[in-house]
Amino acid sequence: MRVLRIAGMGLSGLLVNWGRTVLTMLGIVIGVAAVVLLASLGNGIQQSISGQINDLGPNLITVSPGTSGEQDGGDNGPFGAAAASTLTPDDTRLVEDLPGVAAASSNVSTVTQVGQESVSFSGVDPSYDEVRAVGLAAGRFVEGRGEVVLSQADARRLLDSGPDEAVGETLSVGTPPEDAPEQDPQQGPAQAPDRLPERLPERLPERLREQIPERLREDAAPEQAQEPRQEPTQEPTQEPAPEPVREYEVVGVAEASDVEFGPPIPESSYMTTGDALEVSGVETVGQIVVQAEGAGDVDRAVDGIGRELREAHDGAKDFSVITQRELLSTFTEITDQLKIFLAGIAGISLLVGGIGVMNIMLVSVAERTREIGVRKALGATNADVLFQFLLEAILLSLIGGVIGVALGVAGSAILPKILTDLPPAVVTANEVALAFGVSALIGVVFGVLPAYRSARLQPVEALRRE
Repeated sequence: MRVLRIAGMGLSGLLVNWGRTVLTMLGIVIGVAAVVLLASLGNGIQQSISGQINDLGPNLITVSPGTSGEQDGGDNGPFGAAAASTLTPDDTRLVEDLPGVAAASSNVSTVTQVGQESVSFSGVDPSYDEVRAVGLAAGRFVEGRGEVVLSQADARRLLDSGPDEAVGETLSVGTPPEDAPEQDPQQGPAQAPDRLPERLPERLPERLREQIPERLREDAAPEQAQEPRQEPTQEPTQEPAPEPVREYEVVGVAEASDVEFGPPIPESSYMTTGDALEVSGVETVGQIVVQAEGAGDVDRAVDGIGRELREAHDGAKDFSVITQRELLSTFTEITDQLKIFLAGIAGISLLVGGIGVMNIMLVSVAERTREIGVRKALGATNADVLFQFLLEAILLSLIGGVIGVALGVAGSAILPKILTDLPPAVVTANEVALAFGVSALIGVVFGVLPAYRSARLQPVEALRRE
């Protein structure tokens, strides 16, 4: 009963100055709401990224140029350093025959000219559709040389048609002669210097004189009569030959990929690896994508790929083998650090709110000094006074925490609907309990000093103060 009576006195003390109480709680409310909101958005981003990586398939393996930190014994994650590619289509054929590998495809990017437009193509093997499951709005995927699959954007831009109308059309890839840059007829060949030297220096060393072309020595010799010279002519520079035009049949149109948040990712335009290498004039591919037969075959496939490719490359570790598990682990670490960073920013507002609670409680102790003196004169102990003011600080923080949690949960549900690029927020009990517990802890920590000062007041000194 005594505890309840003291708690009631503390609550009545807060209600007497309700305006000041509300303003004091405002810092706690904002801090707790910010922690819940940012933590829930961080959870949503983490789950969205993890879902997109898992959608690619847990069996996906990527072979890229360069070596990763893990393979070098470092700790640089699964992302290899940028390096010139040494991977070839022969490596792809070697990989696809390994045990545990269901399909493998080369992947090489190239940019070529289609009329007056520059178009990016991904050169892949027909088996690429088994590895990455390319979504098609119309038609089929490439099956051989001379075929292309356009993205919807490229189909509209190049053929001015929709997906169904674009299938079956012929695409001329390359620069036609009539579109090749021509030399300006008004611009003649580069002019030679206006004049040659009139005469050579008299004291020019014989060693240097011998290095001067004979024609110049004759023209500049002081004893030889000046004769009219013909200026050397310079052949006009030849423009590079235009890229040969190749005809390709459009056999399909790829559709944009759906993502959980952010703008849709446009699909690339595709051609076969052989066509892409022919267009780009290179012999190496950018990467090799591999589909393992099952989740349990990933490790076996990775070991086989590393062993066979190192043997094919004369023992050089000039490639890295990356699995979805490594990518997921790396992105999880990044998003975990992001969540901690966001929670730290929100925690600053909680700290400011706690300082506000301490300041208001110190003011309350100063204003109620005479009340403290009366209570002590009537028999209240130091512990009673300490408990009353500490309870008031804790109540301030707890009530602010409850309101802040409610606002944070509501904001987590509303904000992704307003900002459609944000992923759906995920509110967990851990974040709510943590925010609520921190708000209570702030009440205890920042309420101790005012409560301690109130308990130390002597009754006689307290009663003498007005």
